[in-house]
Amino acid sequence: MMEFADARRAAVVLAALAEPTRLRIVFHLARGPHHVSQLAELVGTPMVNMSHHLGVMRTAGLLEDEKDGRKVVYRFRPDVFTTGDGTETLGTLSVGPFRVVIRANDDPAKAKPKRKAAN
Repeated sequence: MMEFADARRAAVVLAALAEPTRLRIVFHLARGPHHVSQLAELVGTPMVNMSHHLGVMRTAGLLEDEKDGRKVVYRFRPDVFTTGDGTETLGTLSVGPFRVVIRANDDPAKAKPKRKAAN
């Protein structure tokens, strides 16, 4: 049974992900650390908006940041992100009993269908 405190933490993290711009950020960060201006350019959003989104995700416990000179580099916290194989999946975010799998190919129509093992 899931305790209320665990459910609340999962809800906070999932709510932080439940926004289109943040999902796009997740896709890019799953490929590796990026600094704020790189993410802003990749996602096509102003720096101030990017900083807000990253702050929401950091507060929810998804991200950690590190100063690199005048830049701030963001990455997933290692306790919530597991790197994928790079071909089918970029990685998996783990939030309590929930998993968010980040596929390497964001177009499901182009993804290779899984083959069933022969009996």
